[in-house]
Amino acid sequence: MTLRSGQNLFEVQENGGAKSRFAGRLRVQPNAYGTYTLVNDVNIETYLRGVVPHEIGTNAPNNAVEAQTIIARTYALRNLRRFKADDYELCATVHCQVYKGLQGTNSRIDQAIARTKGLVLTYNNELVDALYSSTTGGVTASFSDVWNGEERPYLQAVIDSPNQMWDLGASSLADEQEFRKFIALKDGFNETGREVFRWERSATFAELATTLQKYLEKTQSPMAGIKTVQKLEIVRRSPSGRVLELDVTTDKGIVKLLKNEIRSALGPPRSTLFYLQPTKNDQQQITGYTFVGGGFGHGVGMSQFGSYNLANIGWSAAKILDFYYPGTTLQPLNESIVFWRESR
Repeated sequence: MTLRSGQNLFEVQENGGAKSRFAGRLRVQPNAYGTYTLVNDVNIETYLRGVVPHEIGTNAPNNAVEAQTIIARTYALRNLRRFKADDYELCATVHCQVYKGLQGTNSRIDQAIARTKGLVLTYNNELVDALYSSTTGGVTASFSDVWNGEERPYLQAVIDSPNQMWDLGASSLADEQEFRKFIALKDGFNETGREVFRWERSATFAELATTLQKYLEKTQSPMAGIKTVQKLEIVRRSPSGRVLELDVTTDKGIVKLLKNEIRSALGPPRSTLFYLQPTKNDQQQITGYTFVGGGFGHGVGMSQFGSYNLANIGWSAAKILDFYYPGTTLQPLNESIVFWRESR
């Protein structure tokens, strides 16, 4: 079933929850789960009206909004084939970009979308892999810190501060002691003062076993069925400080967790930018761990809260994007730009 909007907008209520308004065309189509998917067909600039206010926030300074708009446009256009098998282009959740139609649109953000109309970020005339997160914890991650695949030269470790807070060349955060010194720093970063810039979260062995077992079941791991966790050990870090490999000693043997799956498999870490502090009982026996770290999410590309600070100190959207995606070019969309190379 397909519906088209004219002067009036569609209003949709999902499972008795909040109502959302949509422009363009709505399609209801069956999906692989035996239910139905509601698909909204809109042009890219209308789509951004439903993304930008929910991704960057309506209180963001103007230049941060412009930077987010350009990145959101670039992300959407690069990922149009992501759900081709399901007969639509992008999902409407954090797995892609949050999209809520015309619910919550904002005139100031609409103006930023209009000012940047058609602008995208490219590298060698190809749309960049426009990844971003809410909070980096003071240093951005490279693509390979989080995912497997070909490295993106413009997604690299950058100290998230307008000042020279740390020299990664001289003091790599792959070194455990240097990393702990870095995490102890709290002032002078773009995200200083934000709730998840620095954090500590604890879990007992029993709690860790519960969350890990759920993950192993979900991923149909041959290690599923563990009953106890006895030890955690960080085996390897990246130069940006991200944990690349973590060993979990269980009653069934060692479960090796790599990169981003560490966040999925364990409850406490809000990012992979952390170190482990054993927690002990009165008898000085280790009963679990405190995860001491920074940031929220994968940490690759632009920090949304970092862009707030850079905009507030006078940086333009172009300068913000050049900071978080070094070596890239900001340009109007044109027919020569490559959206996606098949080899990737």
